[in-house]
Amino acid sequence: MSARAAVLGELELTGGERLILESIGKLRTEVRGLAGELKKLQDRKKYHAEYYQKRKATNAKTKKKKEVVDTRLPNADRHCLEGRRDQRLPFAEWAQMLKQFADRGLSAYNFLTWLSWTWNHNTFRHAPITKSGGYMNLFIGMSGDKPLRHKYSERDVTGRVRIRTFKTPVQLDPFREAKWWHWGYAVLMQVVSEVADEPWYEKLGDAWHRPLKVMQGPFGCYQIREGLVFDPSETDLVLATKGYQAMRPTLECGWGACLKGLSCLEEPFIAPKL
Repeated sequence: MSARAAVLGELELTGGERLILESIGKLRTEVRGLAGELKKLQDRKKYHAEYYQKRKATNAKTKKKKEVVDTRLPNADRHCLEGRRDQRLPFAEWAQMLKQFADRGLSAYNFLTWLSWTWNHNTFRHAPITKSGGYMNLFIGMSGDKPLRHKYSERDVTGRVRIRTFKTPVQLDPFREAKWWHWGYAVLMQVVSEVADEPWYEKLGDAWHRPLKVMQGPFGCYQIREGLVFDPSETDLVLATKGYQAMRPTLECGWGACLKGLSCLEEPFIAPKL
């Protein structure tokens, strides 16, 4: 027998040995598969742990946000600028803010911006007035747990008209019937009445009294001059025109201040921290 044949004979395996090697190969493949599955399981556990940790943090933030909202007043189930005034509102607290604005040297228009902001964004669970698509959407009630809203133009809400002389009742109606005069009565007038008799308020003079009375509309009874009182509910076209023309600059500033407050996302004119 040649040397080559002897070597080949030694390398030949028995049937049992072949089976053992094949089993080892299969076992190695299975071990690799199990190792891959184990790694996938570990990765999945890590993913779920991170996911639930993020979800827990998100839920905590949502819960905290809901708790803040829930501390606000539930909206009265009716039109936000119609009906009786809401006695739940903190008129005395808002009146103290009026004094703070005056003490800080801010203007009555600044206070109107703040008051309209806090009424619209910081008092009720649902903002009484939102804006979208060029319209002002006024809260009119609830449908289950969802707020119902009605679209109005800015003119319908504020009464802001572009003409200077009322020649027909149709021209006067938007000014007379503006929804915002109700806010002047139900909110602004109630705040001012808390401090109207205070000596410090009387000393503020016309720079404060005129804007706040004019924005109360027919309830402010602001005397322009002898025999002429500002009254948006006036039906006489001549008298309505005189009152409107005399107070138009004040009205424009007042409307602008209130609209700014309704649109502010954050509290305006925050007092600096000492």
